[in-house]
Amino acid sequence: MEGKAYSALASHYDKLINTCDYEQWSQYVFNKLSIYSKGKVGCDLACGSGYFTRFLKVMGYDVYGVDNSPKMLAKANELSFKEKVIIDYQLQDIKNFKSFKKLDFITVINDGFNYLNGKELKNALKSAYNALNKDGVLLFDISSEFKLKNVLANNLFGEDLDEVTYLWFNTLNEDSVKMELTFFVKKGDVYVREDECHVQYIHKKQDVLSLLNEIGFDVLETSGHLGEDLKDDSQRINFIAKKR
Repeated sequence: MEGKAYSALASHYDKLINTCDYEQWSQYVFNKLSIYSKGKVGCDLACGSGYFTRFLKVMGYDVYGVDNSPKMLAKANELSFKEKVIIDYQLQDIKNFKSFKKLDFITVINDGFNYLNGKELKNALKSAYNALNKDGVLLFDISSEFKLKNVLANNLFGEDLDEVTYLWFNTLNEDSVKMELTFFVKKGDVYVREDECHVQYIHKKQDVLSLLNEIGFDVLETSGHLGEDLKDDSQRINFIAKKR
């Protein structure tokens, strides 16, 4: 969820991704951390509105959230206050993430690393490695090459809700998909237009595995969404790695 592009989307993000089964997804993350993480001190990078951060906190983890969108962090703080869950949220860029304490785990959930090009991804993985304890766990996912090229690219999506209507145009470039979003937000009797642009980069599974190995991680698992078997048409790839 990383990116300053979330300035307009922040207010509507949770409404517009209601097709994600957050409850099942967060339970998957919790189950994997229960298996692989030796400790409970961690960070949720590219935390967005903080759903997974709050879930892990409620489940007993000492976790904080990091994102580079001030508006998404404002939304995360608002929801944490509403749910009476005390969490520290920090404004940082995940490419150069620094932690003030060593961590047992780091999560990057729902496309956070797709917002980074190849060089930036390498820097982000190095930053995560440096922040982890020995045997610390890095759990993250990416939207797959198949999804970006065959599902999203050169397509138009839209939805008309009571409070907001949006149009989503996607254009395939050599190594990325440019996503142009237009929102029409209801304010009183009128609709106000808001625009923003995202770019998600295509990362091949083998390239990510090579980077992890080069930096000093041992890969524990790769799978499709929620631990499903990986297939040629899997739209999401999960990685679980451990610092050597």
